[in-house]
Amino acid sequence: MDIINFLTDPWPWWFAGAMVGLFLPFFYYLANRPLGVSTGYGNFCKIVVPHTKLEALNTKAYKEIFTWRVFFIIGIILGAAVPKILSGDFSLITEFAKFNSTVTASIPLSGLWFLTGGILLGLGSRIGHGCTSAHTINGIPNFASSGFVASASFFAGAILITNIIYRLIF
Repeated sequence: MDIINFLTDPWPWWFAGAMVGLFLPFFYYLANRPLGVSTGYGNFCKIVVPHTKLEALNTKAYKEIFTWRVFFIIGIILGAAVPKILSGDFSLITEFAKFNSTVTASIPLSGLWFLTGGILLGLGSRIGHGCTSAHTINGIPNFASSGFVASASFFAGAILITNIIYRLIF
């Protein structure tokens, strides 16, 4: 297998999951901190609006703007873009399969739907002191009881809310 195919072909879910699961405790061991993205997005906000009056972005966590988290987020973006470019098919995905086939709303209404979802995710991330994925992918590999409890709560909440929305809309 050549490097281009390795980078552009989908990896089996179990392999990708195992790599994430093995990397996180290793990172925690080396850096003595959990790997997360939420603070990195705050760093990006401080880059764009350095003199913000938002109290949340004027805390100790955002004192230094160009931290390792900014470069980690850049790596996430490049990690998604490079294989797409190497595959020769750099087209943007504008449809969301089940959503587009079921909800036939206008583009502005669909945009409002996703904007509202993004705001709720951001709010939940601030209230929960980190995003759900970080609580799960950091807590469970490090055998933190809070990671198991948080993950079970996230899944239960997602199943409940999905069922409610599905019954109301579809």
